[in-house]
Amino acid sequence: METIMEINAAALGLSIQVLDDDGNPVVGEIGEIVLSKPVPNLPIGLWNDSDGSEYRKKYFSKYPGIFTLGDCGMINPVTKNWIICCRSDEALNPKGCRFGPSEIYKAVEMIPEVLDCLCVPQYGKDMDERAVLFLKIRDGYSFNEDLISRVKKVIEKDCSFKHVPEVVLEVKDIPYNLTGKRTEVIVKKIINNFPHSSVGVKNPEFLQVLLQYT
Repeated sequence: METIMEINAAALGLSIQVLDDDGNPVVGEIGEIVLSKPVPNLPIGLWNDSDGSEYRKKYFSKYPGIFTLGDCGMINPVTKNWIICCRSDEALNPKGCRFGPSEIYKAVEMIPEVLDCLCVPQYGKDMDERAVLFLKIRDGYSFNEDLISRVKKVIEKDCSFKHVPEVVLEVKDIPYNLTGKRTEVIVKKIINNFPHSSVGVKNPEFLQVLLQYT
């Protein structure tokens, strides 16, 4: 059984909260980590941002007047400890269930046939969201309907039925950045036809393969 690491306190002397999409404080569910009150060492601007527009867009656009850290987290309702889940731009929210892709990885990587995986959101015309799971299969195994079914059952059992990806696809490789981290944000941009850059990707040639899934 995997141990979830918890932080005993958010930060000494800081007013840090977890907010839902409507800006309400939440406990026991994943939300956006924010600084709800100013602090003396809060950044006051960005380099070459003369009018402050980029600074406000980056840190204050989601919740006006509240500094957003860019991380998703959860407060354990029992221990009151903090759990850092993922970067907010990596989070998925299909079927109204917000979660980090690492929850999917922990479940799927226990399946012997799966060598690697990556899960990202894809948006419809009305910005409705579905989860798309890419699987890299180990040599000697096959990607088939039986495997897809087992993957979905494992995710439902270990997470919930709302976590189950609507689409499961086989790919020959999973893109990583130069520090060894999956590039969820870039893949999300590609399959949603958003502008993207392949700078810093170890295997950028594979990103072109993903264009077929837009």
